[in-house]
Amino acid sequence: MKDKEVQKENFSINPNSEKNTNLFFIIASVILSLFAVFLLYSILDKTGIINSNDDKNTKPQNVQQLIQVEVLNGCGVAGIGDGLTDVLRSKGIDVVKTGNYRSFDIDNTFIIDRLGKIETANRVADSLNLDKRFIITEKNKSYFLDLTIVIGKDYKNYFQKSGS
Repeated sequence: MKDKEVQKENFSINPNSEKNTNLFFIIASVILSLFAVFLLYSILDKTGIINSNDDKNTKPQNVQQLIQVEVLNGCGVAGIGDGLTDVLRSKGIDVVKTGNYRSFDIDNTFIIDRLGKIETANRVADSLNLDKRFIITEKNKSYFLDLTIVIGKDYKNYFQKSGS
C-alpha cells in the first residue's frame, strides 16, 4: 500500500515538473530563434544583401572631395616642392608626398592623372592657372593618390618659391 502512495505522489509531481520543463524549453527555443533571426539579419545587412536606407551611409551634400596629390621637383630648384605644397594646402588639396622627379630638366609643369578622373585634374590645373594641355592621364591605382604634379622650370608662372 505504501508503494501505491509513493507512486501516486510521484505521479502527481511528474505532470507539474513536466509542464515546467516544457515551458522552459519553449521559452528557450523562442529566445534562441529570435537571436538567430537577429544574427542572420545582421549578417545580411553587413554584406549588403539587405539595403537598409540608413542616413549613416549617405554623405552630406556640402562636403568637398578630398584630392590627394604628390609633388615632384622636376626643375632642380631647392625648396620648390615645399612652396607648391604650401600653395596647394592653402587651396584645400592634400599633399601626401613630396620628392624629386627622375630628372631636373623638365621645362613645363605638368599633372599626371593617376585615377582617370580628369575633372579632378582640371580643377587642380585651374587652381594653379596651369594650361590643361599639360595634363597627362596614366591610370595607376597602386599609387593610392589622385594626381602627381611635376614642377618644371616654368614654376614662376604658377607660384613663387617659398621665402622669395
